[in-house]
Amino acid sequence: GVFWISWSYFLIAFLSGAAFFLALIFLYRGVQKTDITVASTKVGSLSIIFTYFFSVLILKDQVSFSGLLAIGLMLLGISFIGTAAENIWRESFVAGAVFGISLVLLKWLFGNSSFINSFFWSRIGLVGLALAMLIFSRARKEIFNSFKRSPNASKFVFMFNKVIAGVGFLLVYLAVKLGNVSVVNALLGVQFALILILALTLGRFFPAVAQDLNRKVLPRKLAGIGFVALGLAVLFR
Repeated sequence: GVFWISWSYFLIAFLSGAAFFLALIFLYRGVQKTDITVASTKVGSLSIIFTYFFSVLILKDQVSFSGLLAIGLMLLGISFIGTAAENIWRESFVAGAVFGISLVLLKWLFGNSSFINSFFWSRIGLVGLALAMLIFSRARKEIFNSFKRSPNASKFVFMFNKVIAGVGFLLVYLAVKLGNVSVVNALLGVQFALILILALTLGRFFPAVAQDLNRKVLPRKLAGIGFVALGLAVLFR
């Protein structure tokens, strides 16, 4: 169940949730500038690096050689998948850094309380910062106008997407509790590979997710999928 531990625990939980929301904002800004695979893979690459750095610094984690090799291969694959000319490094750097600190602090919370209690108090930070953003008129207008302009079908897809995303993040958090946070985060390379595959297969039917792939770009991105698969093979051999 949910119970109070201490003010220090609450502050760390609040910071974890708030950092996650802030990372989503910068990821969204990156997506606005380029296609989703470029933004998500660059953020994911930096998130893996920062998660490993913060886990060693805060949690004193140690990763085996095979684990580090797997992380490196998946990181290489992610960088290949997301190679593009768009300059979104500022958004990617901030999002990756705060994603990393959010996950590491969440792992600390799981180590000091139950899963449900840790999850609840960290969501307080996320919801708290989200509500605080509504203080700014520009943020309110952008949110409400985008929702009003979207057709009913898009609103249904949006809500369905949020439900699926919520289930996905819940499973990721469960994996973070049970395993090494750096390795779990590196496994999100599978997500980026799947995003590319879906963009390739569904781009004809949904132009919004289509990508401009020429003879130079496609082999590089396919090689990225290969590196992610190789990293998985090393990790689970």
